[in-house]
Amino acid sequence: MKLYLKISLLSLLLVGAFSSCKKVAGPGGTSAIRGSVIGVNNSTGESEIIDITIKQGNDIEHGDYFLFNGPAGGTLYYVWYNNPTWVSNGDPQLQGRTGIQVNFNYSDSNLEIANATLTAIDAALNGDFTISQNNDILTLVSLAHTEITDADNGTTNFNVDVTNQGKSDINGAEMAITDEKVYLIYGDGTVFNDIARTGADGKFTFEGLQIGKYKVYALSKDAATGEMIPVYQEIEITEKATVNEVGVLSIFQ
Repeated sequence: MKLYLKISLLSLLLVGAFSSCKKVAGPGGTSAIRGSVIGVNNSTGESEIIDITIKQGNDIEHGDYFLFNGPAGGTLYYVWYNNPTWVSNGDPQLQGRTGIQVNFNYSDSNLEIANATLTAIDAALNGDFTISQNNDILTLVSLAHTEITDADNGTTNFNVDVTNQGKSDINGAEMAITDEKVYLIYGDGTVFNDIARTGADGKFTFEGLQIGKYKVYALSKDAATGEMIPVYQEIEITEKATVNEVGVLSIFQ
């Protein structure tokens, strides 16, 4: 009986010893995995689109003007309204801007003034925009994909609305990706066991991990198919209470 107890006790000690040496990935430990996600962005920009709703002659004063702007390095415009019945010069002569004069009468309808404004702007444009008309609404579309300082109604009571903000083309630019999902797989698994999100600097951390092997991945867009595919990094935690750097996950967006 005593011999049996000794053998049983020895067996338990050996099992405990082997268990303590076994590397089992998963939660409940004291170590962490840290890394970052960098995105390579190839995207087409957008044109700035401006809608200007023209008012009738009774709503315009001699010398009233509105503003719109070309891209950086382009022409800055002001469109001003001249009533020939006035002796004084109504041109506000805004420094650093190109003036576009539109003649009008107080009796003109909003459509007549829209027609006159279209003709004047179209003749003065310096390759920055195209212009079109739908009744009393004029639409300016920037020819460049870039951010542009917003148009302004100036001293008129026109509705001047930026209906689409310009955006620049992005070709292969690398940047830290914020709020991106990163997935963690324990051991030899094939399905993710945990998710983290990147911070403003593109960095992520998985904490409370045991010794063992792990796989970290983020999803990247395939340029040919548009399909989202995982980009993996493998890492092994070999010591307790350590921070283990998995490096950079580089993805396409």
